[in-house]
Amino acid sequence: MLTAVRAAAFAVCAMVGAVSPAAAWDYPGHRIVGAIADIVLQQHYKTTYQRVHALLDRTTPNGIEHRTLSQVAVFPDCAKDEEEFCGRRPTAEEIDYVLRNLVHKSFHYTNSPVGQATYLPGGVGTNDTDVVQMITYTVNQLRKKHPFKQDVKLTDTEALWLLTHLVGDIHQPLHVGHAYYDKTCTVLVNPNDPANKDAVSTLGGNSIKFVPKPPAVPVVPSLHIYWDSTTVARAMRADGYGEAEQAFAKMLAATTPTVWEMTDDPATWAAKWYAEMSPIAQQAYTRPGIAITGTLDPATGCQWVVTLDDGYEKWAQDVAREQLRKAGFRLAALLVAIFPN
Repeated sequence: MLTAVRAAAFAVCAMVGAVSPAAAWDYPGHRIVGAIADIVLQQHYKTTYQRVHALLDRTTPNGIEHRTLSQVAVFPDCAKDEEEFCGRRPTAEEIDYVLRNLVHKSFHYTNSPVGQATYLPGGVGTNDTDVVQMITYTVNQLRKKHPFKQDVKLTDTEALWLLTHLVGDIHQPLHVGHAYYDKTCTVLVNPNDPANKDAVSTLGGNSIKFVPKPPAVPVVPSLHIYWDSTTVARAMRADGYGEAEQAFAKMLAATTPTVWEMTDDPATWAAKWYAEMSPIAQQAYTRPGIAITGTLDPATGCQWVVTLDDGYEKWAQDVAREQLRKAGFRLAALLVAIFPN
């Protein structure tokens, strides 16, 4: 049981980064990515599978608890104390992770501007604990290269379940491409250009709202949440799987993605994934079928309203399906590189 002091400390650190974007792919998407990797490793890379699961297994009063990549993929989000979405309160394991990593909410995304084709360390929206840098960090930790960041202290088990989660995160377009507008709230700009120093952030698309005509209510509140959850749900329904996550993952694992394999040092893969995702992120904000209307409210600042047509929604669900597949296969490949078969 947590002491009062530890509980109070957790309450404080849970507030850090409270305005950060929501979890990429939502919980079903992350479980699907982990499940694909589980299937691929179990079928083709048994030694890697055993090494991974030896690190995930833990001893409990009731014996050894065997945990899958699909199960642990949601731990970094459940650690945020989002009981409404996670379905439970954070575990003692997740709370310990939070208390040692107070900046943990920054791990999940980079706020690099839409149109920034390559990852620019030190550029606007990046930091040394963003998703690109933390994938590299966890890869190096698991390869026993002993990386160091002042605000990061992970056990190897935490590094493994965090890596599982972050590979999913970086394949969600709005977690790598961030929309910034000029001060009129109407023109997309890149604040890495000094001429755009007054650019206004959309908080990862969380400030771009669905506002249907009353009394209708939106399915999801924002463009960011649409990409996290609606795109995955629509892809699953379109393929006839409803809410059957494991069956959907098994179907995705039956066919390799196009242009998914990586070469060179695994520590370089995250930046390459960013570069691949950047144009998809730009399309997510600008392709035909999406209309984002910005207005400047003198009292509250920029306000954005979004509408989508059927063509955009079909494209988005297809993107989500393929990105989940790529993330699952790439996670498996990354683990094979870290824990050779």
